[in-house]
Amino acid sequence: MDLRFRLLNVFSVDDDPFSGNPLCVFDDAGELDTEQMQAWARQFNLSETTFITGTRLPAADADVRIFTASSEMPFAGHPTLGTAHVVADLCDGGGRGCDAVTLSMPAGRIPVRRVDGGWQLRANPAVTRPLESSASEVGGVLGVQAAVVAEGGHWVDAGVEQLLVQLADADAVAACAPDVRGVHRVLSMPGREPQVYVWAWTGESSVTARMFSATGTALEEDPATGSAAANLGSWLSLRGRRGQELTISQGAQVSRPARLAVSVDDDGTVFVAGQVTEVGSGSVTTGRGGPARNRRQRPLPTR
Repeated sequence: MDLRFRLLNVFSVDDDPFSGNPLCVFDDAGELDTEQMQAWARQFNLSETTFITGTRLPAADADVRIFTASSEMPFAGHPTLGTAHVVADLCDGGGRGCDAVTLSMPAGRIPVRRVDGGWQLRANPAVTRPLESSASEVGGVLGVQAAVVAEGGHWVDAGVEQLLVQLADADAVAACAPDVRGVHRVLSMPGREPQVYVWAWTGESSVTARMFSATGTALEEDPATGSAAANLGSWLSLRGRRGQELTISQGAQVSRPARLAVSVDDDGTVFVAGQVTEVGSGSVTTGRGGPARNRRQRPLPTR
């Protein structure tokens, strides 16, 4: 069985073919089981790989599953925007496609629409809870002084629960060097590997951020995290900062510069948008036991 896939960069930056967060989307994966999806996600070894398991066209409504190299995610921002780009393209087989799609995933139904410069998702309402650790403990784990920790941190969940920690400035964000054992000990979450999002204001409507995920004894940094952008927008909304737009810069420390746009309307609804750039496509062939061989793939652009 041949499986088609697309390779995209989400939250990409103009004129940089290696910006944003890379994503692989399998556009017709209804015959794959969970084990096979996990195997292909491990094979591609990107931040996430998505599988479109069912479509209802031309309504542009699709069922989607999202996998990291090691586990399934109920929701993630950059896979949602990238998959919406592919679903919209399926509407008419390669033209402009649909301007609005709805993706059903374990976290719920996520509406996504085309906007100038990319795609925008509407986040689900979030729930929050405080972190029961001091600024000194948080700073020690992050490798920065307690004085630059603006707040001890809050767990926010608009689809994926993550710890948001506000720091004093961009220099503090850049200086973070988390200790993976300390992250597990102080910043852990029940039943899941901890994800810690550090951020700081760089202007009236601009933010710099980094996302760290602790997996076992390894600490990984994500180049662009749409789910965390949704959580940050939700946190600001709950703090009364509504009717505003902000730009998040992320990924510089891992050589994948990214731009995320967050808006919070007057009602407190949060939207996350970014540019989606397709960089390649191809197909793989599966055998009875799973991945068999890579049949063909167009190369990445060289410019």
